[in-house]
Amino acid sequence: MATQHVPGLRSSARGWFDPPRWLASVYLSACNQVGPGTRTIGRPLVHNQGRISIGRDTTLRSLGSPVRLTATSSGTISIGDGVVIDTGATLFSESSVRVGDGAVIGPNVLICDCDEEGHRGEVVIGPNVRVGAGARIVGPCRLDPGAVVLAGSVVRGIAGAAAVVGPERSGESATTANGKANGVATQVVANPKVEKSPVAARSVRAVLIADFTIDELAEHLAMRDVDNLVVESEIAPFDQVVPTLMTLSRADPRTELALVWTRPDQVSPAFRELLLGGTADVDRVLSEVDAFASVLKAHASAARFVFLPSWVLPPTSRGLGLLELRGPRSTNVLARMNLRLADAVSEIPNAFVLDAQRWLATASDGGVDPKLWYAGKVAFTTDVLSEAARDIRAALRGVLGISRKLVVVDLDDTMWGGIVGDVGWENLQLGGHDPNGEAFVQFQRQLLALTKRGIALAVVSKNEESTALEAMRRHPEMQIKPEMLAAFRINWRDKAQNILEITEELSLGLQSVVFLDDNPIERGRVREAFPEVYVPDWPSDPTHYPRALNSLRCFDPAHISAEDIERNAMYATERERSSLRSQVSSFDDWLATLDLKVRFERVGSSNIARAAQLLNKTNQMNLRTRRLSEPELLAWAGKEGHEAWAVHVSDRFGNAGLTGLLGLARSGDEVHLADYVLSCRVMGRRVEETLVWAAKGRAAALGGQKLIVSPTPTAKNKPCLEFFERAGLTKGADGYVEQLPSNGPPPSLITVEGLQ
Repeated sequence: MATQHVPGLRSSARGWFDPPRWLASVYLSACNQVGPGTRTIGRPLVHNQGRISIGRDTTLRSLGSPVRLTATSSGTISIGDGVVIDTGATLFSESSVRVGDGAVIGPNVLICDCDEEGHRGEVVIGPNVRVGAGARIVGPCRLDPGAVVLAGSVVRGIAGAAAVVGPERSGESATTANGKANGVATQVVANPKVEKSPVAARSVRAVLIADFTIDELAEHLAMRDVDNLVVESEIAPFDQVVPTLMTLSRADPRTELALVWTRPDQVSPAFRELLLGGTADVDRVLSEVDAFASVLKAHASAARFVFLPSWVLPPTSRGLGLLELRGPRSTNVLARMNLRLADAVSEIPNAFVLDAQRWLATASDGGVDPKLWYAGKVAFTTDVLSEAARDIRAALRGVLGISRKLVVVDLDDTMWGGIVGDVGWENLQLGGHDPNGEAFVQFQRQLLALTKRGIALAVVSKNEESTALEAMRRHPEMQIKPEMLAAFRINWRDKAQNILEITEELSLGLQSVVFLDDNPIERGRVREAFPEVYVPDWPSDPTHYPRALNSLRCFDPAHISAEDIERNAMYATERERSSLRSQVSSFDDWLATLDLKVRFERVGSSNIARAAQLLNKTNQMNLRTRRLSEPELLAWAGKEGHEAWAVHVSDRFGNAGLTGLLGLARSGDEVHLADYVLSCRVMGRRVEETLVWAAKGRAAALGGQKLIVSPTPTAKNKPCLEFFERAGLTKGADGYVEQLPSNGPPPSLITVEGLQ
């Protein structure tokens, strides 16, 4: 079936788009010669004290990391026709670097005509040469026409025509191989093998709608991240925001994201008058914001999610200076506009406002370039658009339920300063009037703040357990106590193995984990053992720890529910349940001590946020792994013959919160179990059986003669499939069929409430 498009949209397959050709003349103005047809995607960095010439139809891709062209006062760089130079490549010349026609230089390639000791030598790259990602070409060097340099290689010397330059042996790691290319000696150094991410790619279809030229953002969004998220974008016609929204739902119902990026003076003519020195009419401005919000509300269902960057003014816009925030000036009124928009959007379950002001604040170039605006209506520079793309991706991970759920932290020199086993807890660097000590305290406070967003906190440390726990309990400045941890492993074993045990204990996948450790060797070990664990580089200066934690984009939530706030404490109380279980003689004896209650309530406005979150995040105990947004789940539950039930579990240790979901749909005399979802935190207490009992009862109440259970196997829901194998249901052709009514009493030692 052919893909449908909104009329006028331009496709960005994997983010590719055709940038305006005039950008090359702007971005490459420091070069001596730029041939016709040359284009830049993103902004390269050009430092030219000698001579740099670029031929026809050359492409320089500078997104994520810029291409760098540097020529010293005696250096020349000559690039032929039809050359492609990819992201992050560097060409440096003290004497001469020549690249022939049709050559392709991959990402993060370094081409330098002098070696580490400063010895100069010409680099000549012949026509149609291919240089793979991460390779280094060091002068003196010559690659004859058609030569291929494999990714990660280092080349010095001569590679003859059509030679393939790379490691002699497959998988050779961090060693030097001396081979011959067409009979000429060539030195090749192979980088360690890089494994592909084990996280399956997740593709998102997006439409980018703006009242300025937004093409470059599509390329930034197309770059895969640590979670292998792929954003394939369509670009709406320039400055056609409202018409595009009105036609979007009819164009392609599979659109997952609509990004609507507008300028405040375009949404509100009254605000534009204020910017031009007119009298402020705040009521009129806000009414124009309300009108814009009404359009959004009417058409937000055209996409699964809608993101709106907040309205900003350029940092160079000073307005009236010291009077800007006194009275209805532009800065004051813009703040009111954003608050009004945010309040309106908060009533749209699938729409979110993103903070664009932060994108400008982090831009090294001020975020705006007047030349770009007047030449091509490009409102923001590459710095802003790349930062925006990173935040948009983080927001997508949040709404898709693939953000990280567990942060595992080291202790010595990570949670506090010093080795507690050597210096004792009294002499740890923590708090006081010491810069590092204050930073460690703030770092701990920020870790605790994450737990209030539903992120579990665990510790893995090579220490004596009693010594480390004593420090956590007794140090007066310690913010994190042992009882605040979801789990901990404090021993002398391999940290990777400890992390694996914790994920099994908490019933989480490794793709949910972030690991923080000051030791690069430990970080490298965990990265190597579990590539799906996110192990960010960590600063060596402890005063930078709080900033490094705040900068992580892997924890963004779409919603924060009451269960999220209590989740870390729930994990901690689970340790008490497990401890009690080890002290009793039988499972029934243990269950009898829990005073377990399972409460059912209809899915509605009061619990929809958590219900949708559970549906979209739970993988192991999920019968069909349906993914629905809040509006979609509410709409489904509201259909005739449909029921959706939220399940709450509590015991004498505390309330586990909304941890289960049942969905049933009647079709004739059959009732289908559309959703059976249960958090792994409450498994193994006959809650699973209680949900099946409830499903039978509600199916009969709906008038069904049969309950149909049709599991959808996935890579992660094996525990759910195994449970239904032993649940006592009658095996059918595509699952299980239960004749109704067939219900007896609920499972023993369970108190059921609210089901009717």
